[in-house]
Amino acid sequence: MSKFQVDMHCHILPAVDDGSQSMETTLKMIQIAAAEGTTHMIATPHYKKDRHNASPETVKRLVAEVQKLSDDNGLGLTILPGNEIMYFSDMEEAFDAGKFTTMNNSDYLLIEFYPDDDYARIKRGVEMTQSLGLHPVLAHVERFAELRKDPNKVEELRNRGALIQVNAASMVGEQGFGTKQYVKKLLKRELIDFVGTDAHHYESRAPHMEKCAKYLESKVSAEYAEKILYRNAFEYFGIR
Repeated sequence: MSKFQVDMHCHILPAVDDGSQSMETTLKMIQIAAAEGTTHMIATPHYKKDRHNASPETVKRLVAEVQKLSDDNGLGLTILPGNEIMYFSDMEEAFDAGKFTTMNNSDYLLIEFYPDDDYARIKRGVEMTQSLGLHPVLAHVERFAELRKDPNKVEELRNRGALIQVNAASMVGEQGFGTKQYVKKLLKRELIDFVGTDAHHYESRAPHMEKCAKYLESKVSAEYAEKILYRNAFEYFGIR
């Protein structure tokens, strides 16, 4: 497997969203990640309009606490800050007020949509993110019905400047055969930029990357596998 693996989409910060609910759960999650070769994790708690969301200050504090947890347990993980933003039409106001965190404080933003959002709304989300001076990273595109219908729409979004993330479990068939086949089409056309676990717990939706990494390295070129597993995250998000 690759020397590095970056899980750039995971919900490991305790008690801030529907992911980990305690530091004990977080420890079990990061132990799994480290055991499977993950070296870097970007914590991406949900940010949703009109919800109680962790502030950037809280995210920063919890990232430091989880980093200490990793260090104290000799796991060798680097924990970095982020958010997963559910697109909403007045994102600009929240951004100007400094209410959410970009990927490792870069100019890349992880953004998601509802599964049944139409293509026009997804394009508006891309354009809105770009109007803020940020580069959109579309979270788990395999969930969006409009994009599943036509992989050409994913290519169009990339041509518009969006980057594409899929979940590790989807890539290896754990979300169903149809989802795996769809992701395989995206892989064949090299339309995927990142893979993340979207982990929420240590049992169901755990931060498993190893199986996906092995799958990638058997299905695509070594160069492309490395890009998806870590090089793109290092380059775009300023990971060191």
